[in-house]
Amino acid sequence: MIQISQVAAANYHYKRYSLEYFLSSAARLGFRNIELWASGPHFHLDYFSLQDVKNLQQKIKARGLKVICLTPEQYVYPVSISHPDPEYRKHSVEFFRRHIEAASLLECDRVLVTTGIAYLDADETEAWKWCRESLSEISKTAEKEGVYLPVEAFTSFSTHVFNRAEHISKMIKEVGSPYLKGLADTDVMATTGKDTIHDFIKELGDNLNHVHFVDGNPGGHLVPGEGRLDMAEALKALNDIDYKGYLGLELLDRRYILDPEKAMRDSLAWFEKHLS
Repeated sequence: MIQISQVAAANYHYKRYSLEYFLSSAARLGFRNIELWASGPHFHLDYFSLQDVKNLQQKIKARGLKVICLTPEQYVYPVSISHPDPEYRKHSVEFFRRHIEAASLLECDRVLVTTGIAYLDADETEAWKWCRESLSEISKTAEKEGVYLPVEAFTSFSTHVFNRAEHISKMIKEVGSPYLKGLADTDVMATTGKDTIHDFIKELGDNLNHVHFVDGNPGGHLVPGEGRLDMAEALKALNDIDYKGYLGLELLDRRYILDPEKAMRDSLAWFEKHLS
C-alpha cells in the first residue's frame, strides 16, 4: 500500500519565494521527502560552489527533509543530449555529470534525465544514436556515484523519437546500465495520448524508478483532482504493483505561483482522502 510518506513536495511552483521558504513550507506541511528542481532562482548549479551545496544539504537535513530526486532544468536551457552537434551534446553530458555529483553531496540517489529537443528535420535513427551515446556516457558517472537516472519521455512537441514507455524500455536495454531507469509522468503521457499508466507499468516493470503524479486537462501539471485525468485509477494501478518509489508533485501551472503552499496542502488532502 502506497504511503503518504512516498509523496514528495517539489519547488517548481515556489519560484517567487526563496528556496529556504520552500524547505520550511515542506517541513511545516509534514513532508519528509522533496524533489528538488535545480534551476534559477533557487539552485542554478553554475552559481553554487561545492561548499554552497554542502551548506544547502545542512539546511535540508535540519528541517528533517531528504532530497529523493534532483531534477535539473533541461527543457528551456541549452541542454540536449540528442542534438546533432557533437560539441552541444558534449556540454549537455557534462551538465548532467555535474548534477549527478551535486546529487551525491545532497545524499540523493536520483537525477532526472531527458533527451532534450529533437529536430524534426534530423534523421530519427541518428537522433536515437546520439541520445544513446550520451546516456551511456552519463551512466558511467551515475554508476560511479551510485545515482539512478530515471529518464522521462517528453511529448511530441519536444521529441518524436522518445515519447513513449516502449522508447524508455528500449533505451534502457540498449545502454545496458543498471542505473538507467524509467520515469512515468501522468500528465505527459495523457498529453501524448499513446500510453496509460498501465502501459508504463507493463513496459518498464522493475525499471519504473520515479513517478510525476500530476493532474491535467491534459496539460497543465495540476494538483491531483483539479484536472480531468483519472488520478484515482493511476494511484490504484501503482498500488496494485506495490510501487515502492516516490510520487513527485511537479506542479507547473501558474495558478499556484502566488500561493504555492496551498497547492501543496490541497495535494496532501487529495492523497489523505484516497489513501485512507
